[in-house]
Amino acid sequence: MKKIINIAIIATALINTACIREEAPNAEADIIKCTLPAEILTDKEIDYYRSIDSESNTYLLDIEVAFGTDLTALAPIFELTEGATIEPTNGSVQNFVTPVEYTVTSESGKWHRTYTVNIHYPKEIPSKFSFENATLQGNYYTIYETSDNGTQFEWASGNAGFAIAAQLQGITSPDDYPTCISNEGYAGNCLKLQTKLTGEWGARVGKPIAAGNLFMGIFHLPVAVTNSLNATRFGVPFNQKPLRLTGYFKYLPGEEYYDDGKYTTQKDQCSIYAMFFEKSEEHPYLDGHAPAQGLNHPAMVAMAQINQNDIAESSEWQQFDIPFIYNKEIDNDKLAKGNYLISVVFSSSNGGDEFKGAPGSILLIDEVEIHF
Repeated sequence: MKKIINIAIIATALINTACIREEAPNAEADIIKCTLPAEILTDKEIDYYRSIDSESNTYLLDIEVAFGTDLTALAPIFELTEGATIEPTNGSVQNFVTPVEYTVTSESGKWHRTYTVNIHYPKEIPSKFSFENATLQGNYYTIYETSDNGTQFEWASGNAGFAIAAQLQGITSPDDYPTCISNEGYAGNCLKLQTKLTGEWGARVGKPIAAGNLFMGIFHLPVAVTNSLNATRFGVPFNQKPLRLTGYFKYLPGEEYYDDGKYTTQKDQCSIYAMFFEKSEEHPYLDGHAPAQGLNHPAMVAMAQINQNDIAESSEWQQFDIPFIYNKEIDNDKLAKGNYLISVVFSSSNGGDEFKGAPGSILLIDEVEIHF
């Protein structure tokens, strides 16, 4: 089985995560870590490296705590870059029923960043996805779904890894990034994944293409510096037993497939699949290496994967209905406690993790549902 495309460019991550640190000595104004009592935190990883949110003009910090935590009186302690200060005062008690803004000022006093810190209970993971909504982070989209109870679920993608290639090519429109939304959906908007060229710089370093992807989990930029597959961290809690993954898609592969330093006549293929696995200390999430192991991965409980023979090149919408294949029994107590994670994954080139694929390949996805 093919691994997920991972469009992180190692140098991209290095430059992208450095951002303000390159301005001047003692100019850092970043939150590096947030500490709260261990007993109230869930196992969800905190992403400290998100791009600026265009709507709020702040950096979003999303922190999940256990049900029953008193959100009205929390005193997070932030680890900051050397010499930086934070306002409100570090460790002061705040009411997080609504998000709280913090401003971090560099040691020099010349630079600052404003963070919106959202401390919340575990969010309901919706089972239906229409891909109607997106918000801008920098120049690219983050796609989200709104649950019936009004909470927002965010998908992850490798768009942040494409940002430096986009900058060097003068790409500023979010519609020109590998992962975006389109108004050409089966119903309303839809997900649009497209395999893109990374320009002269990408070709020079042997990474000429970036495939569009979308998955449940976190894209962790700093890890991409040393191992791009480790930057993809699959999994969100799901307390139901998934049975089938359904939805609609269109797929048009690009004309020339890039493989091993040259273009070939090979046809590109997309990826549509889902993983259901048990989390543990050893496997709090699955990274980009896991899909290649499939059901042989020790944490994997079930998988649903579209058969490549069922993917026809077509400009018309096609329906998919994929069963979850189980290799282990589910422990209902663990299921109720949120010890099982799920990740639904889409990509426009299933060889993208090895920077193989056809520029111009386009995968449209709409009206996806996890049946349980």
